[in-house]
Amino acid sequence: MSPQVTATDPTEIGLGCHPRGGRSSAGTPAGFGWRGSGKKPPLRLAARTPTKAQHQTYYCAGDVSLARLRLISAVSAVVVLVLLIVVSLLARLDVKKAAAPVAQVPAPLAIGTELQRPRPLPALTLTDEQGRPFSLSAWRGKWVVLAPSMTLCHEVCPMTTATLMELTNDVRLAGLSKQVVVAEATVDPWRDSPSRLRAYQKLTGANFQMLTGSQTEIEKLWKFFGVYYARVPQGKPPDVDWLTHKPETFDVQHTDAVFFIDPAGQERIIDEGMPQLEGKLSPVLASLLSDEGKQNLAHPQLPWTASESLDDLYFLMNRNVPANAVPKVTTPTASAPQHALAGSPGSLAALHAQAGELISSGGTLADRLRALRGYPVVLNAWAAWCPPCRSEFPLLANASAQYGRKVAFIGADTNDSAGDARSFLAKHPISYPSYPVASTDLSSLAVLEGFPTTIFINPAGKVVFVHTGQYDTEAELDNNIQRYALGADQHS
Repeated sequence: MSPQVTATDPTEIGLGCHPRGGRSSAGTPAGFGWRGSGKKPPLRLAARTPTKAQHQTYYCAGDVSLARLRLISAVSAVVVLVLLIVVSLLARLDVKKAAAPVAQVPAPLAIGTELQRPRPLPALTLTDEQGRPFSLSAWRGKWVVLAPSMTLCHEVCPMTTATLMELTNDVRLAGLSKQVVVAEATVDPWRDSPSRLRAYQKLTGANFQMLTGSQTEIEKLWKFFGVYYARVPQGKPPDVDWLTHKPETFDVQHTDAVFFIDPAGQERIIDEGMPQLEGKLSPVLASLLSDEGKQNLAHPQLPWTASESLDDLYFLMNRNVPANAVPKVTTPTASAPQHALAGSPGSLAALHAQAGELISSGGTLADRLRALRGYPVVLNAWAAWCPPCRSEFPLLANASAQYGRKVAFIGADTNDSAGDARSFLAKHPISYPSYPVASTDLSSLAVLEGFPTTIFINPAGKVVFVHTGQYDTEAELDNNIQRYALGADQHS
């Protein structure tokens, strides 16, 4: 039978307790060994009655542990607090919260017109600003943004130089400097020698390629791109040559435009219009502007910017851009166009009175087009089943409200269900009517290569331009309306 421990004295079972009072006479640390008086009795496992001397208060190791635990808890709380503070500071200094992923969408065509069939550049050798021969084939493998210009232009070219400088910087910041070339080529082969181009670069800080050539070479270049230029008499009083400080003897009238060329050496996008600065024109370039040039600076016709040009490069490269970088279009309410178009001329007012209708009786689309002779017409071939058609509808709604007092807008609901078309029109207010047609009904106007297709007809009833595919931005559509419907002046 196993013995039982019944000792009242804790020391009997070696609990390490001692009477209150600290150390023993022998200097043994309190809490260790026997702490009674006299000789330590042997440990006995039999029950016994404690003596009076042994009926005393004992200070046990358990009490010490509780005190220490309280101290440790307090210290631990302080340590934890300090650690939390340190971690918080480190998070602020070194750890950045990961940015939420941004939705990406294909870059839209921002400005200009994409050619339906790319055109290979001709084999042609020009001269660069250093006087070295430069073959257009040297651009192969690069994207090229090319603009016509001249160093003695006082109406637009200083703005062209500044905008191309902005574009060059944008290309550099986008990390595309090894893929993109920005260049000007002269429309003044009579005076723009390599040494003058170098002097112009030094004067203005132009940081892009500048090209010149013989009269024959320059004529071939700009004939390919469709750029008009011609010598004209100098004004009175004549402008003063910034390099020689002598009066100029003639001027050159020319098209203002920008062209985009792909790495295969093909023309891809054309945008005829004046550049618009996004920053401030430098004092040097500003000093080259005439009074007409200052007016153009304030109010450029058919403007294009460096940012829009970069967007068009992204479009050609099939690159994505943040969805929030694409301009958002708000469809006008049904009442907004009515207010904007009030007082329109008779034939246009009749169109507006049928806003949003699908006209299936009382005349055909061809009849309506004949009745609109004398007005430019924008005819949009669309269908309710066509997603790109639906996507561009807000752009056409805004454009028709903006230009509808001068331009006739008509829809051609093509190869569609009348019920689906009317349901769609009921949900998408627009200031003009549509006619249900088959694609063959439009064959006399244009060959439909896809939907949507927008056909521009001049006041004489002649088709002047056909845009195949969806318009992605208001700027692109506005540009086409101003150029092909309103016929804005393209020469400076």
